Amino acid sequence: MKKYIGKYILMLLITACGGGGEPGTDGPVVSSDYITVPPSLTLLGDGQTSDLQIRANCNWTISCSASWLTISPSSGSQSQTVSITAGKNSTGSERVATLTVSGGKAPTRTVTVTQPKGTEELRLSASTTSLEFEAKGETKTFTINTNTSWTISKPDWCTVDNTSGTGDATISVTVSENKDKEKRTGNIIINGEGVSPVTITINQKEREAGSSEPGPGDNTPPSV
Repeated sequence: MKKYIGKYILMLLITACGGGGEPGTDGPVVSSDYITVPPSLTLLGDGQTSDLQIRANCNWTISCSASWLTISPSSGSQSQTVSITAGKNSTGSERVATLTVSGGKAPTRTVTVTQPKGTEELRLSASTTSLEFEAKGETKTFTINTNTSWTISKPDWCTVDNTSGTGDATISVTVSENKDKEKRTGNIIINGEGVSPVTITINQKEREAGSSEPGPGDNTPPSV
């Protein structure tokens, strides 16, 4: 009886030591598949294609949910170089995505892709294309919307409170009284560095008929 009990215990010990193993093996089966990738990748803000080296001994796939990244190829076998492409980052802030690489019985690997914001495109615009003034003279304003430096040129019969600056600004335009019988017209031109100029047309009404104030065009001699 003791003999049979001893054999039974021995069989339990053998089963416990070899549990989960394949027939004919000495222990649990451990997968020999592997995948290794760099932990992170940084792309230029204005757009770039960069190589990602995948080292593996099995078939694999690589994926990413971010629409701003392009992967080529998205699958392969063994060690291979993959191209990761991003266009210009025009979001105004840094963006981050995660690549996932998986295959065979190897542990899934991830790569963090970071792209800083791209160079901002220069822009220049004004809130209006024309300004209308009364003959007596008055002050009106317009705004400059830009991310570059600018200068203003104007007719000599009007003044502006600021002729140069950088970035957005509100500009006051003052015209003197028009003592002439003719309407006068001129242009305010805003020139910006690296951008096309913007023109604002300014018109001022002529002196009202019957005004007692003589204008520059009045040459009638005084009555005797």
